[in-house]
Amino acid sequence: MASASSSVVAAAETPPSGNSAILPLRTSSLRSLLTWWLVWPLATLVLASAIPTYYLALGAANSAYDSALLDPALAISSHVVINDHKIAVDLPLSALDALRIDTRDRIFVQVRNSRGDTALGTTTLPSPEDPIPVGEHVFYNGVLNGERIRIAALQVPHATGPILVQVAETTVKRDTMVREMLVAMLSSEVLVAATAIVLLWLGIGRGLEPLDRLRDEIAARSPQDLRPVSVDDKPAEVKPVIGAINQLMNRLKSAIDSQQRFIANAAHQLRTPLAGLKTHAELARRQPSTDELRALLDIIAGETERTSHLINQLLTLARAEPGAGDAAMAIPLNLREVANRVAQDWVPRAMAKDIDLGFELDDAWVIADALLVRELLANLVDNSLSYTPANGSVTVRTLHLGTESIVEVEDDGQGIPVDERSRVFERFYRARGTSGEGCGLGLAIVSEIARRFGGKVEIQTPPSGKGTLIRARFKNLLPMPSPDTDGGGQ
Repeated sequence: MASASSSVVAAAETPPSGNSAILPLRTSSLRSLLTWWLVWPLATLVLASAIPTYYLALGAANSAYDSALLDPALAISSHVVINDHKIAVDLPLSALDALRIDTRDRIFVQVRNSRGDTALGTTTLPSPEDPIPVGEHVFYNGVLNGERIRIAALQVPHATGPILVQVAETTVKRDTMVREMLVAMLSSEVLVAATAIVLLWLGIGRGLEPLDRLRDEIAARSPQDLRPVSVDDKPAEVKPVIGAINQLMNRLKSAIDSQQRFIANAAHQLRTPLAGLKTHAELARRQPSTDELRALLDIIAGETERTSHLINQLLTLARAEPGAGDAAMAIPLNLREVANRVAQDWVPRAMAKDIDLGFELDDAWVIADALLVRELLANLVDNSLSYTPANGSVTVRTLHLGTESIVEVEDDGQGIPVDERSRVFERFYRARGTSGEGCGLGLAIVSEIARRFGGKVEIQTPPSGKGTLIRARFKNLLPMPSPDTDGGGQ
C-alpha cells in the first residue's frame, strides 16, 4: 500500500586539489568559476601596479619640491663670506627666518667648510654619500632624529676651500603628495577593474545562456520523453555533453523497452496457465466431492485469483512507470465519468462486505490516459474496501478546486499511522497491523499513475478523525465545461 519518499541530492563542485591555493573551496556555478579565474589575475595586476605607481608618484613629488628646496640653498651660498679666516653668512636674521618658513614641513640649514667649521645651523645634517664637485648640487634622503628628511646640498667654491651649503626639510608635503597621487591613480585602476569584472560577469552570463536553454529544454520534458536532444543550435563546447546525454537516453530507452517486453511476455506466459488452472479448479468444485477436497479446491481457486490479481497489478505498475507507453495517449477526461464506471465494478463487492459505498461527484477534467486513471481510481477504492470493516463506509469524491482537479477516497477504517504515511507508496510495503489481503502494490500504482500525468497523492486524516483520506491532485489544464455538460454521476 505505500510510498517511496524521494530525496534530493545536492552536489557542490570542488576545484582540483592542486589548485586549492587559488580556487575557492566550493564553486557554486560555472559562471562563478570563470569569473574567479578572470578576477584574481586582474586583482593581482592592480596590486602589482601599485609598486611602479608609488615610485612614479615619489619621483613626481621630489621633482616638484626639490627645486623649491634648492632656492634657499642658492640664496645662502651667494652670501657666504670669510671673516678673520672664519666662514659666515652675510644675511640678516629676518632673511634667514624667511628662508626657513614652511607651513607644513620644518626646515634645517647648515653651512660648513671642509674642516668642519660651521657658519650656520646648530643641527648636524647627514653628509652626502659621494663627494660633490665644486659648483654642483645634489639631492638625497636622510634621517634626522628618527625622522625622514630630504636634503639639497651645494658645494660652493671659495679661496679658502669649498664650502658645503645644506638645506633640509621633513617629508610631510612629499608624503601627502605621494599618497594622493597613489590613491588617485589606483582608484582609477580599481574602478576600471570593477567595471571590467561587472562586464565580465554579464558577458559570461550571456555566453552561458545556451546552457540555460538546454537545461530548460530537458527540464520541460516528461519522464516518458526520451528523444535525443537536438544539437543544431547548441555551442560546439556543449555538443559532446549533449552527445553523451543522447547516448545515455538511448541506452535507457533500450533498457526500459527490454524491461517492458520482459514483463509483458512473463505476464502473458503466467496468465495462460493460471487461467487454465482457475477454470479447472472451478470445474472440479462443481463435481461431486468430499468436503475436504472441496475445501482444497476453494483454496486453489482463491490463491489462483490472488496470483492473477498480482500479475495484473504488476502489469499496471509497469505501464504507469516513466518511459512506458506513449504519452500521446493522454486525452481530456472527466474524473466524474471515470468514477461512475469504477462504481459499477465495486458496488457489488461493497455490498458483499456490508460497506456503504457512496459517491459525491462533480465535474473535474484532466489530461491523462483513460485506462490508467481508471486503474488509479480502482486501486484507491479497492484499498479502502480492503481495510474498512463491515458496516463501515467509503466515499468517492471528484471535484474541481482552483486550478486543480481532485479525486479522493475517504473511509472510516483502521487508518494509516502518521509515521507510516511516508512509506505506504513503496512497492510491496504494507503498514503495520494491516489485516487485508492486498499485495502492497495498490498505492504504489496510484502514486506512479499520478506522477506520470503531473499529479501528486497525499494522505490525510478525515475531518471525523477516523479512517483514511487519500487524495490525488492533478493540474486542470482545460477550461471547465458549461454546467449542462453531461458528466454522468450518481
